[in-house]
Amino acid sequence: MYAKQNHHVKYTKTYTPRQLVLPLDYGISLEQDRLVCIVDALLERLDYSALQHLYSVKGRNPKVPPKILFKVMVFAAAQGVYSLRSISEQCRVNIEYMWLLEGYPAPSHMTFGRFFHRIPIAVLRHLFVQFVHQLSLLDSVDFTEWYMDETKMEANANRYTFVWHKRVEKGIAKLKEKRRQIQEQMLSFTGMDTFTLDDDELLRSAADVCQGNGITFVQGSGHRKTVEQKLFEEVAAIREKQQEYDAHLTILGTRNSYSKTDPDATFMRMKEDHMKNGQLKPVYNLQLAVQSEYIIGLGLFPNPTDTRTLIPFLTALELEYGRLADHIVADAGYDSEENMDWIEKKGSTVCIKPRGYEYRKTSAFKKKIGHRSNMAYDADSDTYTCAKGRKLHFITEKKQRDKTSGYERTVRMYQCENCQYCGKRNQCQPTRTGKKTKQNKMVQYNPYYQSLLDKDYDFIHSEKGIQLRINRSIQIEGAFGTVKGNYEYRRVRYKGKESVEKELLFMAFGFNVRKYRSRRDTDRLQQHYLEKEETHTVAC
Repeated sequence: MYAKQNHHVKYTKTYTPRQLVLPLDYGISLEQDRLVCIVDALLERLDYSALQHLYSVKGRNPKVPPKILFKVMVFAAAQGVYSLRSISEQCRVNIEYMWLLEGYPAPSHMTFGRFFHRIPIAVLRHLFVQFVHQLSLLDSVDFTEWYMDETKMEANANRYTFVWHKRVEKGIAKLKEKRRQIQEQMLSFTGMDTFTLDDDELLRSAADVCQGNGITFVQGSGHRKTVEQKLFEEVAAIREKQQEYDAHLTILGTRNSYSKTDPDATFMRMKEDHMKNGQLKPVYNLQLAVQSEYIIGLGLFPNPTDTRTLIPFLTALELEYGRLADHIVADAGYDSEENMDWIEKKGSTVCIKPRGYEYRKTSAFKKKIGHRSNMAYDADSDTYTCAKGRKLHFITEKKQRDKTSGYERTVRMYQCENCQYCGKRNQCQPTRTGKKTKQNKMVQYNPYYQSLLDKDYDFIHSEKGIQLRINRSIQIEGAFGTVKGNYEYRRVRYKGKESVEKELLFMAFGFNVRKYRSRRDTDRLQQHYLEKEETHTVAC
């Protein structure tokens, strides 16, 4: 018999134990320009009383104060670390996180998770507003202009668990017809008029019929169901399906779709198309406001377009900061009479590129003789003259009300005196569905909206407006490019609008910290704009 041998592998370079030596204050090994030191210095300026009130003064104190947990999560976001397990691991092995903990033990990922879910969105937003005010003392954040734009952030949801509003409406219509057939069957079977009963009452009536006839319910193979049992089961199925559709409509609200795995996410089309077929994905519409390259505010909306997000987003920012910026700079996606009128009444200057701004400068648009802008207008007679030389006279003025917001606009209608035997009618009034229009040419004109557009057009062509438009494309698009490109932050990690908004606020904290450090290191503090580099063309 051979003796049992133990084979131990030595993983160290030497067999002799080494003494672990650490300085008494390992914080002295961190330079003052380290990112962790900048995070600590900036966040020390904030008031954490609202955050501290979330924890009771009675009983045991938390293992790690919430203020320190908040600092650690902001510093982790500045480094692109969002996983709670990764943050907890960094607190055990990274000297910068240890220094930020101020001697407290490394929290577990569950501690960070409880802190994240305990902090309300209002408290986190209040801290973010304080942080922006502190940046205004150090840099050029003075609310002179806000650059706005949107991007689609993919939700943490299954791409194929969709519920469509139109599909639910069609299902309800089919269910209504099926319910009517059941009611007619009960009328012929029992003589009971059940057309005025709801689903619960109809189910009780079917149960009473089964009980009155002494029906015993059977299931499985080898058993034959009675007509009464089949009737009862059909009524129960209709009732259950109706409850399911009602739940879908409650979650949908005014939206067209939602995801079953994240009901707050809406299906929209994104630029990143993994199937290359225009497939919709569950996403959030993220609105950002930027000034001096810093994120000033953010908001999440279920709208696929930006027209209806401007006013609620700016209203929230006005409540947080107590005022609006002097200039609201945005792209053509925000152009509408309601938005421009709202900004005008708030006392801010509109700098929004009108819809079709670039297209109106092309020769293709000038060839559209049926467009009102390409017709000559006579103010004395209040008429338009078409390409054929015929007059379009004012006929009526009507009011149009927006179904969603209730905003009311007034338009003036003009109609041609006679379009018969016009050689340019096909160009002026293109055919639709193969049928030629029978009525005379009509155009509509909104005087108030046009006055807002003229004022906006004059400003965006001024020296100030040109500078703002150049910086809008640099700053807000640069922020999105940094977040999605450099940080590779294209999909959120949490589910639910409130949790996603908190996650994005931590991302904004980290973004602003890194942006402050970058601007400080490159001597760009107190600079409002990014100057466009001049290019010189050399003739060959």
